[in-house]
Amino acid sequence: MDWGNAVINEIGKDNDGTVTQLTGVLHPEGSVKTTKWKLTWLPETDELVKLLLVGFDYLITKKKLEEGEDFLDVLNPSTKKETLALGDSNMHNLQRGEILQLERKGHFICDVPYFRSSKPIVLLSFPDGRQRTSLLK
Repeated sequence: MDWGNAVINEIGKDNDGTVTQLTGVLHPEGSVKTTKWKLTWLPETDELVKLLLVGFDYLITKKKLEEGEDFLDVLNPSTKKETLALGDSNMHNLQRGEILQLERKGHFICDVPYFRSSKPIVLLSFPDGRQRTSLLK
């Protein structure tokens, strides 16, 4: 984090096309703000925790209804999206109701904390009025 940029010279993929390796050179003078493509990664360890990221979107697709307009015509057909993810082992300590920020994903509130490795931690994200949408990308 905050090391600058890395210039990727080679992308290694397996037979299925899944990226398995990146080879590059650290470029500390690079600007995180002007870099087009960003990568977030965690080391592959047994300590990572399973996450279920649940993003909610606005119920209505317009800021303001016109006079006589039926709200049923502007209901958002897709207001919830669930995404599986992995988190750092420090997330074992999250408590229900605790708020956190995931890098490049947004702010979340812990709904279901860590219980056992077979069950994911459930994190919820709601629109805050500043973003166009809160659904997870």
